[in-house]
Amino acid sequence: MAKLKALDEFFDDTLTLPVSGSEYTIPAPDAETGLLCQRLMQAGVAAAAGQQTDLSDLADLDDDEETDLYKRCLGPVYDALVADKVSWPKIKHCGVTAFLWIAADLDTAMRFWDAGGVPEAMAPDRAASEAAASTTRSRGSTSGTSRSRQARTSRGKSS
Repeated sequence: MAKLKALDEFFDDTLTLPVSGSEYTIPAPDAETGLLCQRLMQAGVAAAAGQQTDLSDLADLDDDEETDLYKRCLGPVYDALVADKVSWPKIKHCGVTAFLWIAADLDTAMRFWDAGGVPEAMAPDRAASEAAASTTRSRGSTSGTSRSRQARTSRGKSS
């Protein structure tokens, strides 16, 4: 029987951001933060498409919730950035980059980072955007939310 290589031998679950001459390495988030970010991403995608979902209330964060999200996504790096007197716009850029890394993938986070936070500069083309959206939806569906709920409620019901 084939044996899998140890995950730690090839899988890097950190994100390193170069800011003002320093490098800050963000550790992988805990599962709760990861799932929250994926739910927020799904809510944002649905809101952008004009769809109402049971996640719609997550799409709009107030200032405190936004700051809390950045703290959760950046982990100990948030405090390091503040201690190093990094400006708020740069901390916010780091936070959104980390959010995209957690909610989507490294490529999406890198495109946002390299675009300087300007969404128009990061949108490649419509076909790639649609492919990314379908990828995001399929990743989110593995969390066992809506499909499992539908499956549970339909079990035991006779037609």
